[in-house]
Amino acid sequence: MKSIIFSLALVFLSTGYSMAKNVDHVGGYRVFVTSGLDSSGLPVDKIDTIKLDHEQFYVYSEWNVPAGKYRYSCVIYDGNRNIVNSQHNTYESDGGNLSFWCSHYLDKSVNKPGDWYAEMGIEGYGTAEIYFNVQEDDIRSVLAGKWGWASQKNKCAPEHSITITFNDTGSKMYHSSQSGLALTTSEETYDRIVYSILAEGDKLLRTIVINETQKTEEGEMFLWDLILKDDKSFCWKQSEWPEGHCTERLVRCEN
Repeated sequence: MKSIIFSLALVFLSTGYSMAKNVDHVGGYRVFVTSGLDSSGLPVDKIDTIKLDHEQFYVYSEWNVPAGKYRYSCVIYDGNRNIVNSQHNTYESDGGNLSFWCSHYLDKSVNKPGDWYAEMGIEGYGTAEIYFNVQEDDIRSVLAGKWGWASQKNKCAPEHSITITFNDTGSKMYHSSQSGLALTTSEETYDRIVYSILAEGDKLLRTIVINETQKTEEGEMFLWDLILKDDKSFCWKQSEWPEGHCTERLVRCEN
């Protein structure tokens, strides 16, 4: 059974190596998790948590070793200490810093949240461990913060930006803005709009606006679907609109 687990893991794993200059003593190393690599194969960040919907992450390490031929390894374990990826390979170094990494594609149907860890090692120089947390997707954590309409000039200025917050239970969402807010179904403006969350998905919140005065032709409250396009933009779809129709995007304000 163990050999079957390893052969399946290799399908989802990629490895690589590059030369770097970040570890200054022989036998030294550093290891961390990153959300991606740039065009030069270098890590774009250091993270200790990752969402299931991120899809791919990398475990990256750098070692200072003398010239020679080395066998290196990477093993990634999930929160239940099952091996999800494993790779062993060899590389001949001219001496100095050797970097290598492995990556894993998160599959929501198989992978589960928890405290994961990885072991990175070079034969003769020991093994380094790195612990990190894989978390459930939470659309609220993505949405909390400041946003602006994509076409708005100076959209992230205090007088234009929209601040999104939630109550403690996550059942209500609040949008507020210094310049006031309006709905497409009404000409009224509000300092703050309160949405009651009726249902949710990975990329969607179905809501109604509390105390909205406008109704559908049947006298029902309008349903508003907040549709998350990615981690930095979303749009609104009102229940009476045809499928595929959405408002202009709102984009995240970084500061």
